[in-house]
Amino acid sequence: MSLLLIVGCTTPTKQPTTVGPYCNISWDKTNNPKVAWYQLTLIDQSKQAKIVRFIPADFTTVSCREVGANHEGIWEVTVQSCYDKSTCGAPTEAARMQITTK
Repeated sequence: MSLLLIVGCTTPTKQPTTVGPYCNISWDKTNNPKVAWYQLTLIDQSKQAKIVRFIPADFTTVSCREVGANHEGIWEVTVQSCYDKSTCGAPTEAARMQITTK
């Protein structure tokens, strides 16, 4: 599964991609029909805070703000496919983004 940050697409790298405050996070849909959820994990590097969101498997794009990346700073994002909210596969490699208002 690959992870993209739209409005400045990124794939996992060490260097963060600069995006605006209205960015979207998008990933490839799994071919496994048993997957019911995607778990997004966002880490706010400035506050060392972690946000976990479960997204229904019908969706593969969410807005950064909608899932909690709602202020400037550097964020890391991973996605996992889940059968339920307690059984998930391995996360993608972290994609890094820098949210800026400029």
